[in-house]
Amino acid sequence: MKGSPAGFSLLEVLVAISIMALVIAGLASMGVTTIQADTHSRQQSAAAVLAQSKLDELHILRRTDADWAAGEHSEHVEGDGAEYLREWEVQTKYNGYSQLSRVTVTVSWDKGSVRFSSLYW
Repeated sequence: MKGSPAGFSLLEVLVAISIMALVIAGLASMGVTTIQADTHSRQQSAAAVLAQSKLDELHILRRTDADWAAGEHSEHVEGDGAEYLREWEVQTKYNGYSQLSRVTVTVSWDKGSVRFSSLYW
């Protein structure tokens, strides 16, 4: 015997619910990926600002300051609610020029890092 033509069968309802569940799961996954990408982008931007601010800070310091000593330096800094490790390497007499120095700043965090370099005359 056939059921009423005006309603849906149990099989049709189950198929519709399954399709809806797949669509909702896909949208939820896409939302999680978007949030993760946004977080990484925010951390990368904060790290870039921290690296550039160190280069700017060095630019205004006297060359006799301890931060200008040849070699590697590091410090832990806060930025955008996270902790970063800021390292910089000073190379004096760069390419044989006594007045030229190269500074490379690397800011790293648990999921990545950024690196900036600059020459100072």
